[in-house]
Amino acid sequence: MITLSGKIILRTKHLRIREFTLDDKNRVYQMSREPGIRRWLPDQVYANIEEAKGVLEYLISKYERQGELNKLPYILGIELISTNELIGHIGLSPIEEGIEIGYGIEENKQGLGYATEAVAKFCSWALKEFDLDCIWGVVNKENKGSIKVLEKANFKYEKKDNNRLRYIFK
Repeated sequence: MITLSGKIILRTKHLRIREFTLDDKNRVYQMSREPGIRRWLPDQVYANIEEAKGVLEYLISKYERQGELNKLPYILGIELISTNELIGHIGLSPIEEGIEIGYGIEENKQGLGYATEAVAKFCSWALKEFDLDCIWGVVNKENKGSIKVLEKANFKYEKKDNNRLRYIFK
């Protein structure tokens, strides 16, 4: 299904997980300025809307190569069905061990189960879509919210690596 917001990849009870469009640049920029993003995902903090637009252009360019692991990252928007608003992102990126899940939900929508809902659905789909053996979840040991998300989404704790905890989804 194609909408004005972008191609919808997955649906959950409350969410649409969809491709970004350049129309998302203002929301992506706004979310990048939140304290939680600044703390846990500092590489996703943008100086201005033009920088956010440039990142979106790069991410959008990856969509035509969906399913090809050497073309990662593969990052999608998370949209709330009830309001049609973009509330976050989710995607896959390469790491040394293989493939890592990354996600973020805007602060005023955290604690409502949306990240867990998105991560569980997306990871089950991604294992098949990308023919993966597993997906890693790497989280700062102080990021209690993200740890809860991984555990509720059926990631299993593997090991501690300095100040990071490593979880695995199979």
